[in-house]
Amino acid sequence: MEQLTVCGVGLIGGSLALAARERGLARRVVGIDRWAAPPPPGVVDEALSPEDTAACSRAVRAAELTVLAMPVSAVRAALPEVLDDLADTQGVVTDCGSTKRALVQAVAGHRARHRFVPGHPMAGHPEGGLANARADLFVGRRWLLCPEETSAPDAVERVAELVRALGAEPVFLGAAEHDRSVAFTSHVPQLVASTLAVLVAEAGADIAAGPGFASATRVAGGAESMWRDIFATNGDAVADALRKLSERLGAAAEALAEEPTNPEVALALLAEARKLRARRH
Repeated sequence: MEQLTVCGVGLIGGSLALAARERGLARRVVGIDRWAAPPPPGVVDEALSPEDTAACSRAVRAAELTVLAMPVSAVRAALPEVLDDLADTQGVVTDCGSTKRALVQAVAGHRARHRFVPGHPMAGHPEGGLANARADLFVGRRWLLCPEETSAPDAVERVAELVRALGAEPVFLGAAEHDRSVAFTSHVPQLVASTLAVLVAEAGADIAAGPGFASATRVAGGAESMWRDIFATNGDAVADALRKLSERLGAAAEALAEEPTNPEVALALLAEARKLRARRH
């Protein structure tokens, strides 16, 4: 493509820009961000600030594809304006946000909503930011795409082509299914890891922490701005997943508390997990 415009040049946006340049996917890559410092050479061909609204609008209109690699609240705020810029063009916009229903709802009545293809790369790093961006971040990863019935087929294919060119696998699902799925696979694990880290500290059990604990709590914490958006836009799905988790753990806890202790419920969970892991591998 002639031009790729990336809004939000952090871990995801920066990795995308690096990969696009390294793989020759765009003749020109424009990055839009609130730069704390000039981006390192080789990341983008032109660095714009969102304060320069006229230049940013031109960059969106000139791009075959615009990628919004920002927190969900920022994507939701920017998306209507981006679609305004694309309304009379053949350009396409996708995003990399962690939840999808809020974005679909935000542009439900927009005349150019057919140019929007919601997306979510299943890639990341515990430490975000451009400093951790890598051109190979997406290689071998799934990239969830959630087109609506109104999404133009050529727009969907353009985004899918980029995903494949980045070395990722496009996987298609609806916005509601996406949000329910990532509640289980990403959002609840974040809460579990964080809760476990806090409980161990409160119990003064750090002295017994080994590799297993480090692995289980690797993602504990996280950037508040990102997780505030996630919980605000996917709270119902996260709450439902937490309730299901609590039911399983609660049943195991009750059985283990019996006199004499009953380990069978906990052992059944471990056995079920072993079978699932064996099927995947």
